[in-house]
Amino acid sequence: MKAHVKQRQQRRQLTILVAVVIVGISLAAGIYVALNLPVSALDKRIGQPVTSSDMTTLSQLANPPYGPSDATMLASLKTGTGSPYLSNGKPILVYIGGEFCPYCAIVRWSMILALSRFGTFSNLHYTTSANDEGDYATFTFVGSTYQSNYIVFQPYEQEDRAQAPLQTVPSNYTAEFTGGYPFLNFGNKYIVAYSLLSDPGLLAGKNWTQIMTSINAGDTLGSQIKMGANAITALICKITGNDPTSVCSNSSIVALTDTLVSYNPLSTSSGSVLLLSDASFTVSPGTFISGRDYSGWN
Repeated sequence: MKAHVKQRQQRRQLTILVAVVIVGISLAAGIYVALNLPVSALDKRIGQPVTSSDMTTLSQLANPPYGPSDATMLASLKTGTGSPYLSNGKPILVYIGGEFCPYCAIVRWSMILALSRFGTFSNLHYTTSANDEGDYATFTFVGSTYQSNYIVFQPYEQEDRAQAPLQTVPSNYTAEFTGGYPFLNFGNKYIVAYSLLSDPGLLAGKNWTQIMTSINAGDTLGSQIKMGANAITALICKITGNDPTSVCSNSSIVALTDTLVSYNPLSTSSGSVLLLSDASFTVSPGTFISGRDYSGWN
C-alpha cells in the first residue's frame, strides 16, 4: 500500500515537473519571438540612400505623358502677400512638412515628379510615415540636393518620424505658415496650406517599387500622384513665366495654368532679402542642400 502511494506521488511530481518545463520553454520561446520580431521590409530601408535605379525610374516617370489633371486640387489655393521669395533671380519653392506625416508621404511623391521636370535631385533617402500614421513608403528631403536652372527648392522637414524637432524653419518663411503639414509656398505668390492629395491610404501595403509601378500603370494611386505632380508643375510654371516651355506647354499643365490667377513672373528687382538659418548652402550656382546654412540670398 505504501509503495502504491509512493508511486502515485512520484507520478504527480513528474507531471508537475514536466508541466513546469513546458511552461518554461513556452515562456522562453515567447520572449525570444518578442525580442526577434521581423522588421518590416519598409522599415529596413528607412534612412538608406535612394538607389540609382530608383532615381532613374522617378526621373522617367516625370516625363510625358503627364497624365490627367484635376483643377479641384487648386480650389483652396491662396495668393501670398508681401515680397516674392527669390534667390539669384530664381523663384523659391518652400516646403514645410514632417517625416511622420502621412499626407506629406504621398505629396512628396508628387513633388519629386514635378520638380524632376525642372531640375535634378540627389541624395534623397527612403523613409516612411510614422508606424501609427500608416507606415507609408515615401522619401525625406533632409540632406537632399536639388539643382535647377529655373527654381530654387527649399525643403524643411520640421519633425522626424517620432514627431521630435528636426529642422528649423527660418522666421522669414513662417509668416504664411499656419502650422499644418504639408505646406507649400511658391515664391510667396501661391500658397498651398493643405494636402493636394486627400487619401494617403492609397499607399497602404505598397513598397517603393510597387508605388512606382502604380504611377507607370496609371491606376488609382498612380493617377492621384500624377495629378498632384501636374498641379505642382502648373504652379511652378506660373512663377517661372512658363519656363521651360518644354514642360509648361504640355496640355496637362496648360489645362491648369489657364485656371490660375495671372500675375507678372517674379523678377529680381521685386525680390525680398531672405536671411536663412539652418537652411541651405550653395555648392555651385543653383545647387542647394537641405538642412545647411546659406546667407547669400538676394
